[in-house]
Amino acid sequence: MAVFLVVGYALSAFVGAVVLGLFLYYATRPAYRWLSDRLDHPDVNAALTLCLVGLPILLILAYTVLVSASELDQLLGQAGLTELRATLSPYVDVAELTQPATIVDRLGGRAGRLADLAGASLTWALRLFVAVALAFYLLRDDAKVAQWARESFHEEYGVVSFLRGVDDDLTTIYTGNLLTIGVTALIAVAVYYGLDLISPSGIGVAFPLLLGLLTGIATIVPAVGMKLVYLPYVAYLAWQTFTTGGPLWFPAVFLVVTVLAVDSFPDIFVRSYVSKGDLNMGLIMLGYVLGAVAFGWYGVFLAPAVLVVFLHFAHRVLPNLLDPADTPIVTDDWP
Repeated sequence: MAVFLVVGYALSAFVGAVVLGLFLYYATRPAYRWLSDRLDHPDVNAALTLCLVGLPILLILAYTVLVSASELDQLLGQAGLTELRATLSPYVDVAELTQPATIVDRLGGRAGRLADLAGASLTWALRLFVAVALAFYLLRDDAKVAQWARESFHEEYGVVSFLRGVDDDLTTIYTGNLLTIGVTALIAVAVYYGLDLISPSGIGVAFPLLLGLLTGIATIVPAVGMKLVYLPYVAYLAWQTFTTGGPLWFPAVFLVVTVLAVDSFPDIFVRSYVSKGDLNMGLIMLGYVLGAVAFGWYGVFLAPAVLVVFLHFAHRVLPNLLDPADTPIVTDDWP
């Protein structure tokens, strides 16, 4: 027990990096296994997978969050929502980090600012190293970890079933749902930038990156999904066109293109391919939202995983603890 406490305490200092590494593992595992079927070099396969798939995913996520936060900050400023802007400033006020003049002023000012920037850069570099290293070893040795777990628990049905269920649902969350969100957001951003290019003078798609990201995130909402984002925006475009006397064709084109390219295409060709399992999407949505509020930046990845572990513990392990009984041995492959 003391060993587990010491290890847990050490990992708590890097919980964000560990969760990010877990996300990287599940997000890139399909690519690693596809590569492993063609090349019998686990170390090379893991390195290639992380370099060609994992790191680009992280760069796209970082860029999207940074620019979207900057656009949200500008939107709140233009709308005159100063109180809301001040409330959200600890999370989204990154406009000063995206302005070169401000950065130069910071670096040319106090030496303490430069030290803070260097310290923050070092911290994030260390987190990235831990995350990538963890993902690398999980990709390479996940079969060994699974075998160790089966042998450690003597193929006990409840524990193995619990671990397999957690693994399946984490695959659904990290590989399925997040991939659906990412692909939908990329399609939405491209479509909105394209529509902005053909928009009439004085009427355009404001903050297309932010709008596309919100559209992708909204896919996790049961039933209505991204309609919560683009239908109000169509109404706003129609109102803007009516009040300015602009052509009415643009809101109609925006609606038709969004329904066909953004709403229908990912749902038919992406979600049906990558999503599986019996997860309650409402609970997962709450996990994404509340996790970010409760834990910070890594809560988006941590809270759904905690939810999955809790649900499978309650469903598979707790009944055995309350009413122990003989259970069959599980010998099929996992993961």
